[in-house]
Amino acid sequence: MSYSLVFLESLGGEENMKRDWENLLLAQEGRRSFRLYTWKEKTLSIGYSQAFLDFPIKMVKRPTGGGALLHGWDVSFSYAGLREEWGKGFTRIYTNFMGLLLEVLRDFDSSFDMSGYRGGYEDYFCYFYPTLGEITIENKKVIACAMRLMKDSFLIHGSFFLDMDYEYFEKLTGIRKERLRERIITFRELGFFQRDIEELLRSFYLKINSCL
Repeated sequence: MSYSLVFLESLGGEENMKRDWENLLLAQEGRRSFRLYTWKEKTLSIGYSQAFLDFPIKMVKRPTGGGALLHGWDVSFSYAGLREEWGKGFTRIYTNFMGLLLEVLRDFDSSFDMSGYRGGYEDYFCYFYPTLGEITIENKKVIACAMRLMKDSFLIHGSFFLDMDYEYFEKLTGIRKERLRERIITFRELGFFQRDIEELLRSFYLKINSCL
């Protein structure tokens, strides 16, 4: 089994999603991969089943589902691996993977938790309901993740909310910034910096390797 590791690249939205999709296809051939990346410009990524709306910002469709996510202040990661190593089924893979990430996060702060919410949501944006397996603190979402399955492989990618321009979000979407603040909290607000997130994700990578 071969492994590809990338720390840390900054690309445009289309290139970031292309890399993640290519890594998912390579996982079908037995090549695991882990990427850590940022976004060259403010970008709105949307789930593969969502329609493009008329926002004055660069938009890109993800190979995964879920709601729209605003990038530009986050640190993102992706992992492509084999289903048989993580539980085969969607829910088992996702909760196993996110449970491992939670263990690493709790080494930094024991207040991190995992959402058990199983209901649906109708918001275009992903921020307002932490779905099953997503990471929260103080009941607020801090990491947004989504997954895609293929026959033998899967892709999980996600974004750590390092920071957020709440004013920009309100101007872009028309959604009150106060509503967003009620539902998310950033790592910067928790006292973390980008180097902390990078260290955390390196620890996560090592933990993944030790478990496989």
